[in-house]
Amino acid sequence: MIRSPLDAWISSATGIPGPDPAALRRWQLERLRAVAQWARLRSPFYAERLRGLAEKSPVNPSRPPALPFTTAEHLRDHSQRMLCVSLDDVDRVVTLTTSGTTGRPKRLFFTRDDLDSTLEFFRVGMASFTGPGDVVLILLPGRREDCAAMLLAKALSDIGVRPVLSPQPCSPEEAVLLANIEGVTCLAALPSQLRALLALSPDGRAWPDMLNRALLSGEPVSWELRHDASAAGVEVYAHYGLTETCFGGGVECGAHHGYHLREADLFVEIADPLTGEAVSDGREGEVVISTLAHRGMPLLRYRTGDAARMLPGPCPCGSPVRRLGPITGRIKRTGDGFQIVTPGKGTANQS
Repeated sequence: MIRSPLDAWISSATGIPGPDPAALRRWQLERLRAVAQWARLRSPFYAERLRGLAEKSPVNPSRPPALPFTTAEHLRDHSQRMLCVSLDDVDRVVTLTTSGTTGRPKRLFFTRDDLDSTLEFFRVGMASFTGPGDVVLILLPGRREDCAAMLLAKALSDIGVRPVLSPQPCSPEEAVLLANIEGVTCLAALPSQLRALLALSPDGRAWPDMLNRALLSGEPVSWELRHDASAAGVEVYAHYGLTETCFGGGVECGAHHGYHLREADLFVEIADPLTGEAVSDGREGEVVISTLAHRGMPLLRYRTGDAARMLPGPCPCGSPVRRLGPITGRIKRTGDGFQIVTPGKGTANQS
């Protein structure tokens, strides 16, 4: 089994050999404090939120940093005030609405450096299971410049993989025809898109024999779907990412034992949904993400609303670094408690 190439990328980006998990966590906390200071000085929103933040706070690797949470409501109400750069320095603006949500949509601002960083993550992450000679059919939605699907296509080209962008929309029948014409070896799709292809051809005989892998992103990936895909000869590699973090977040290796995270760019915590306190590895809670490299619109301790647990290292692939476990659903607060609900499919619409 090949070790996740993200380890070498993390070591190169951070200067931490291994990477050693304890040293990596210390590095991340130092970066997080630096980002918080930058945001406090440059953003009207963070200037208010972080008023009184000490210039030097003690490092305790066993506890989350003493910073307030950022929420989806903040992105809806204060997104432009969260900017730390001028609008002239922004290359991509994403408007994100969520099914069932009332009020204003979230607006997200990304610089060229943010987009380039995601490109690098996509290059390294896709190298986990694709390489020169592969042909990837991209069914994922979105064809605007610098959207996730287009960044993925560029990243694949950069590592010698030929991307094929499907038309939008694309029926299962059209997708199968295109896969056969182009000699596709791997799909990049929503889980619901793969499910539709499997309904059309449960044994996989309708698509080319060389199509044996699928990157799935944007929706929950069920074990039932993995089983059905395997029965059709397709190995599923799940990706976890948020538009809020400029798309990329973490991807499975060949061990399929959790998401190897973009640790050089993101600091991921699991917090108790009610108290906000950190929970120990292996316990389920809310995924909280801080961006460590975004200077345009950094996110500090962003409550994603996703439920998951952190898996301690090592991974069966040989990586010593922790991984994020499967996303089990969305956290819905109910009075003094909460419940975890699983949406049927992805809810994000972006432009």
